[in-house]
Amino acid sequence: MSSVIGAKRRAFWADNGFLVLPGFFTEEETEATARASDRAWRNRDSDVVVDDLVTNRRRRIPDVSKDDEHEHRFKLNDLYLSDPVLRDIALSERVGMVIEELLGDEPVLCNTLTFDYGSQQADHLDTLYMTPLSDLALVATWMALEDTEADAGPLRYFPESNHITPYRFSTGGYHVNLPEMEPWADYMADQVDRRGLEEHRFLARRGDLFIWHANLLHGGSEICRPGITRKSLVTHFFTQSDCERLRSDLRPAPGGWWMHKPPLLVPDEPLSPAVVSTQIADIPTLEPSPGDPDGLLPVGREPRERMEPLLTALD
Repeated sequence: MSSVIGAKRRAFWADNGFLVLPGFFTEEETEATARASDRAWRNRDSDVVVDDLVTNRRRRIPDVSKDDEHEHRFKLNDLYLSDPVLRDIALSERVGMVIEELLGDEPVLCNTLTFDYGSQQADHLDTLYMTPLSDLALVATWMALEDTEADAGPLRYFPESNHITPYRFSTGGYHVNLPEMEPWADYMADQVDRRGLEEHRFLARRGDLFIWHANLLHGGSEICRPGITRKSLVTHFFTQSDCERLRSDLRPAPGGWWMHKPPLLVPDEPLSPAVVSTQIADIPTLEPSPGDPDGLLPVGREPRERMEPLLTALD
C-alpha cells in the first residue's frame, strides 16, 4: 500500500515526533470550524462544557456569566459531539488518511478542544491524561484557525522528545498519578537536558495542521500580550482496535469513526443513576479528574476501577 504522506515525512515523524502540513485546510473548512465556537456561545446548549483557563473551573456554558465570558479565557470541550460540521472537518477523509497511516489503524475521534486564546498549559505528554490501551495508539492534531502571533502564547514543543522512555508511575502504568507529578517533571527536565533538546514554537498560518506523536513533550507558551487571540482546534484520536476492545460506541465519520459519549461531567453536579450507568458500561475514557486537562481518565481498566477516580473527585 502506497504512503499518503510519503517516505520523507514518515521518516521525519519517526525522528522528530511531529509533522506540519501547511495550508492543509481550505478557507471554507477553516472558517466553518472557527464559527463553531461562536455558535456554542450564542446557543449556550447545556450539553457544552467549558473550562475556565483563568480560574481552572469547569462549568456548563449556560452557567458562565457574561462578565466571565468577556474577561476570562475558555476551552470548549468536545464540541464535536454536538456540532456535525466541526466533526466532519476534524475527521475529514483527508485528515483520516493521514492519521490512519500514522496510527496504523483507522482513527477514532475521541476528544476536541476549542480555543480562542492560548492555553499556557504546562509541558506534558498526552498519554498522561489520555492513556491509550495499546502503546502509542494516540495521535493529536492542532488546527490553526487564524495566524498565530508570537505574543499570543503559541504552541511549544520539543522535537525528538518522543524518544524519551516514558516515566512509569508507582501504579505500574503511564497514566498520571498526581502525587508523583513532581518526580515526573524532574525526570522529563533531566531527559531534555541530557539529550540537548530545544523548545520550538509553532507560529502557524491560518489553515495549517500540526500533528504530534503520543509521546511528544508540548505545552502552551506564555501569553505576552493579554487579549490577543490564538484560535485553534485540538483533536485527539485513538485507534479503532483499542476502542472496539473497550466497547466504545463508534459512529462513522468521513475519515474514520467518532466516539459517541455523554458530555463531560461537571464537579459538584449530582449524578443521576442513568448517567452513572452509562459512564460505567459504555465509555472507556470517562470523565475528568482534577489535574486532567484533556478531560479523560485512564483506559484499559475494569469499569469499576475506571469509575473510582471520578467518584472520588466528585465527593
